[in-house]
Amino acid sequence: MSIRTGIINWTIISLLILISIRGYNQSIPDTVKYLETVVVSASKTPQPVGNVTQKMDVVTSEELGDVVSGNRNLSEFIRFLPGNSVSVLSRNDANWGSYGGLGPKYSVYMLQGLPIDAFTDPMGMAMEAVERVEVQRGPASVLYNNYLSQDFAGSQSPLTGTVNLVMKEKVEKSLTRIGSGVGTYNTWRGSAYHQNRFGQLHITSGLNFEKSDYTNFGSAGSWLNMIDHPQYTKGKIFLGMNYFPGKPDRHKITLFFNTTMHNGDAGRPNRGYDHLYTLLNLGYAWKISTQSTLQIKTGLRYYNRSWEEDMFHYTELPYEERIALASDNGVKQVIVPADISWVVRHFGNSTLTVGLDHQHAGYKTWTDPVWMENSDINDAMAIQSGLYAQEEFRTGEWIFRAGARYNSILYDIKKLSEVKPVVSKKEWSRFLWNAGIKYKTSFGVSPFMNAGTSFVTPGLKSTGGTIPLSDMYLPGRHGQLPNYGLKPESGLGMDLGFDMAIQESGLFSARLFQNIVDDAIVENIVSQDPSQTQSINAGKTTSSGAEFSLKYRITDLVEMFVNYTVFETEISNPADTSQNGAQIPFVPENVANFGFTLNLPGQFKMATYVHVGGKMYDSADKYVRSAFTTHEIINLHISKKMNIKWLKGFQWYLDMYNLTNNQYLLPWQFQDPGFSFMTGISLEF
Repeated sequence: MSIRTGIINWTIISLLILISIRGYNQSIPDTVKYLETVVVSASKTPQPVGNVTQKMDVVTSEELGDVVSGNRNLSEFIRFLPGNSVSVLSRNDANWGSYGGLGPKYSVYMLQGLPIDAFTDPMGMAMEAVERVEVQRGPASVLYNNYLSQDFAGSQSPLTGTVNLVMKEKVEKSLTRIGSGVGTYNTWRGSAYHQNRFGQLHITSGLNFEKSDYTNFGSAGSWLNMIDHPQYTKGKIFLGMNYFPGKPDRHKITLFFNTTMHNGDAGRPNRGYDHLYTLLNLGYAWKISTQSTLQIKTGLRYYNRSWEEDMFHYTELPYEERIALASDNGVKQVIVPADISWVVRHFGNSTLTVGLDHQHAGYKTWTDPVWMENSDINDAMAIQSGLYAQEEFRTGEWIFRAGARYNSILYDIKKLSEVKPVVSKKEWSRFLWNAGIKYKTSFGVSPFMNAGTSFVTPGLKSTGGTIPLSDMYLPGRHGQLPNYGLKPESGLGMDLGFDMAIQESGLFSARLFQNIVDDAIVENIVSQDPSQTQSINAGKTTSSGAEFSLKYRITDLVEMFVNYTVFETEISNPADTSQNGAQIPFVPENVANFGFTLNLPGQFKMATYVHVGGKMYDSADKYVRSAFTTHEIINLHISKKMNIKWLKGFQWYLDMYNLTNNQYLLPWQFQDPGFSFMTGISLEF
């Protein structure tokens, strides 16, 4: 059965269920008021969803608890939203996938409005710290800048949207929660969470620890070549503080800290790794008057990854030598983002936002082979500054939005591929713009339209690589090959669609979008074994698509959602026949999601989520690319609350991931290991 046929059948069945239940229950409570949900991502100040032109989705903490995360990764929570295709490679590896029909770097992830890394931070963030996730789809490159990560696919752009992780702001009462769980692969997990309030100081804190033998997550014949269980331990600690001095509505000082310690091995004796990810946010908001607010934010992102390599791929060597240590390797990034914005309300409910932001990024990679001294491969610094302004003018039921940004970027390169470059400094500057319009009708339909531009410079890893060009195809030399001739890319994003409220108990949305990138930088598979990639400019890439979404609370006991996205992508590069007419790598032809939540008697809850991803390719080269066929994931969450006198709350849960044991292929020769489960309890005091 094709995805299109399946989604049509799901939609028909869902609508029939909805109609039949409504026939028996004519009085559905007013429980879902999506268009009145307050978000901060769209305009850096609290606004109801219905008052912004962009398409927004909000995943609440309650909904986060219903989603089964097989890899303990926050990106898995947005997998079931339309317009994206998230591929979490394993419990121990980065996210991949696509956003808006483009690659994995075109939706900026943020923590409280400051950018974080889309590839690693969703794995490192403690889930208990997140109160809600705001997902904005459509161009957002005026209020939000690129993230200057140089690792993985390089700088990340908000051309197709943003994902904002929002922490709890105010604590109403003291609460302590302790949890423990066990699962497949000898996995054990323990967690502790505490929140409290001391006058105007609100505190949340927590820690969790997970240990597992895990299992082989490489595809057949993969370069990963696991010969043993890839064991790991992962510990996360977070602290959030919000202080409201004087009048609580005038000043707010915020602090959030999260650190993750992650170590283990990749399935061989000398393939160990030891990673440390740390996030720090500091913020101050001053409500100068009822019409004016000043916000200052800064932070620190520290990424320190190290890993071992062995001689396993030298098959002519004795086995003992093949598994011997060949080298230690590492990458270190220190990124400091800062943003200051001033929001002024005028003409009733209109807002003017002006501000400036800045990022400073240090990037260094190194190797320490057993046969030579430690060597720095790349050593560079990147600086980015931006000045922006945006007007949101509201008159009657009309909303008009327009904004502009001026960006400047500087690279100062000390060493690239172990060599000091002839040109050590590179500078770019660009004007970007963004605009939108929305009309709220009296009968609950709100059409909208948005457009905007973006500009992305080549990442230092993409330019300098992690292995020299001379290592191309050499056994055991896994990594990224350099490409010194990479050019920056420019993008244009557009969308139009509508939201339609369904008797204040649900929402139907439809959206058409198109994203065009000139000189798009894409990741190309050069070799499968050894696993080698190279960033290339793929000419003009175009991604067009349509998405449809229905979310409905049928009764107090039953909620459901269904969405479907179809993508049409093409690379236009007449100078290279191997690319011309090819599809954009890692973008599926279509994606479908379906789910329902049952709030059953006896305080039982059951939530089922289904994800289906269509065919996609791993390379822009039509002659060497590999195809990934359609796959599905079916997850089930069951929980039971119990009343115990000496406890504020007691809950048992069972999370079952990938019920059909579908061991489908993932990018870079990874593979979903199939069915897994986690069961446990949590106690509240």
